[in-house]
Amino acid sequence: MKAAKILHYTALLLGFQASVFFTFFLLAEGAADLIEGKVAVIPIMIIMMIAVAGFIWAVASPRKGSLLMIVSGIVLTLYLLIIAGIGEIGMGLIFGLPFIVPGILFYMAGKN
Repeated sequence: MKAAKILHYTALLLGFQASVFFTFFLLAEGAADLIEGKVAVIPIMIIMMIAVAGFIWAVASPRKGSLLMIVSGIVLTLYLLIIAGIGEIGMGLIFGLPFIVPGILFYMAGKN
């Protein structure tokens, strides 16, 4: 029982940090790109909003929300790899892992 609580609170902390950071990042950078007429940022914004929604859902229902976080993190990573090329795997992981890792922790905490 104690391990599940540690996993849950670690997932809450990591997920909150990722959600807040990427929300503000999207508001600043994404809005600036949209104003300049760059529409390539729209799919990234949508996928990240789904990942943040997954975190919010995971707070109430860890199993279901965690799956949404994991899937959206993987989709975001794959999308960035397709757009930027395999040489930019670091960028894909930087954007995807902050949602995948807390999602896995939420899932493991919700299993018990």
